[in-house]
Amino acid sequence: LASALRNRLLRRVEFSYGLFTGAEWAVWISLLVFAYGHGGASAAAEIALVQLIPCALLAPALGAVIDRRRPGRILLVGYFVQATTMAGVAVAIATGAPVWMTFALAPLVCIGITVTRPAQAALVPSIVRTPEELTASNVIAGWVEHAGQLAVPAVAGLLLAVSGPALAVAMAAGMALLAGILVVRIPEPASAPTDQTLTARLGSNLAAAWRDPSTRLLLSLDVFYQAFIGSLDLLCVILAVSVLGLGQGGAGYLNAVVAAGGLAAGAITALLVGRPRLVGVMLAGILGATVALALLAVHPTVAGAFLLLAVVGLSGSVFDITGRTLLQRTAPSDALAGIFSVRESLMNVGLAIGTVIVQVAVSAGGYRTALVAPAGFALLLVVLLWRPLSAIDDAADVPQVEIALLRSIRIFGALPAPAIEGVARHLVPLVAPAGTVVVQEGDAGDRYYAVADGVLTVHRDGEQVATLGRGDGFGEIALVRAIPRVASVIARSDCLLYELDKEPFVLLLTGHPAAAQEAKATATRHIGREP
Repeated sequence: LASALRNRLLRRVEFSYGLFTGAEWAVWISLLVFAYGHGGASAAAEIALVQLIPCALLAPALGAVIDRRRPGRILLVGYFVQATTMAGVAVAIATGAPVWMTFALAPLVCIGITVTRPAQAALVPSIVRTPEELTASNVIAGWVEHAGQLAVPAVAGLLLAVSGPALAVAMAAGMALLAGILVVRIPEPASAPTDQTLTARLGSNLAAAWRDPSTRLLLSLDVFYQAFIGSLDLLCVILAVSVLGLGQGGAGYLNAVVAAGGLAAGAITALLVGRPRLVGVMLAGILGATVALALLAVHPTVAGAFLLLAVVGLSGSVFDITGRTLLQRTAPSDALAGIFSVRESLMNVGLAIGTVIVQVAVSAGGYRTALVAPAGFALLLVVLLWRPLSAIDDAADVPQVEIALLRSIRIFGALPAPAIEGVARHLVPLVAPAGTVVVQEGDAGDRYYAVADGVLTVHRDGEQVATLGRGDGFGEIALVRAIPRVASVIARSDCLLYELDKEPFVLLLTGHPAAAQEAKATATRHIGREP
């Protein structure tokens, strides 16, 4: 975790994500409270559905756009769209505009939010340096997410109690704007090459999510979890206003307690870094969250609600982080953003389902029925899905971090997904302490090196001629031209490299003319005309 936090780019991306999650929850709670004040639980459910249904329909198409563009740029656009639309909602509420106007602007906010998680999921593997750091980045994301959800809903609760929803939504708009500023000029690899149209890409993303049984099962389980979260959001409003007597601000306080539990889950999720098996922890998380909510139905008090909702947040965070990591490990590398967009769509579907279920359960048996029902479903899912999820856990070894690193190197950037994944599986990590001579001028060339972290200098005839860093590679000249090493490469700081032996490198060039041409062009740029 300390290593991941020393990654400057990752710090910026994760801090902006924390601002985003805080803004997302602040505007979500504020709109639920705004609608509840104008028409009770029915109006609150309506504004939730008005936001979620369009986003559920559009998310796969937005994922296809992300797959064809640089995810960092999409992330930037998404944050600025959120800031603009949230500001519009704040103005509409503050000026007393007709209620339908706020209902019309709410889906636009949600559309801006919808692109964030898929774009971040596609971006992060390209800015971390090791597979362990990828898991660590998800743990950090969980921490900053729940830190944002803890602090911002609590502040939003105060603003709701003092001045109503307008100021709380305006605060969210400012946070989204700052998040966008933080991700300006994030370097990233080029988009994966594709000749597909947007429609074809959308179809292939949906097919990838459906065709792969592991991906399909993980996404289906996530729908249940999001339905649980959707029911929890509305239940917090009902509990605060109608059961516990906490008033409008109470919805923010209860959500903040859920986030506090998620933040405390960092002590558990930190232990997941480098852990090869995640399913047992994941299922324990979903079961613990639903059972804690069911216990709240026994005798709802303010103190009991605070304690049990903290357990809900802790357990739910464990499930979310393990599920996200497992999906990143198993999803096809060429459709990662698309599959996470499908996930975003299904998240909205799940949230909408949860909202409807609360409406039905409250009408049929009161709020206690709505609190208890998820635990029964969760227990059934754990029994039914244990074996197939364990099989997924055993097979989850797609080298996403190595693939993202290779994408940033020109020789490999034009490779199709199966080829670049094959190369990634041949990479071997090498730690080179400062001062190490990685390559000696005049030696025989037997491998290629990709730089994941650190700084190296290139020396020819005793003179320094170049500096290398993350995203650079070296060693191709001796392999392409079958000559001794033409320069020495020395680690000037502690470095992490990935080695690729000569045989798979040469086979790669033989099978992919574009890569061979780029390797030859690189050699020519460094030492002049080919002999």
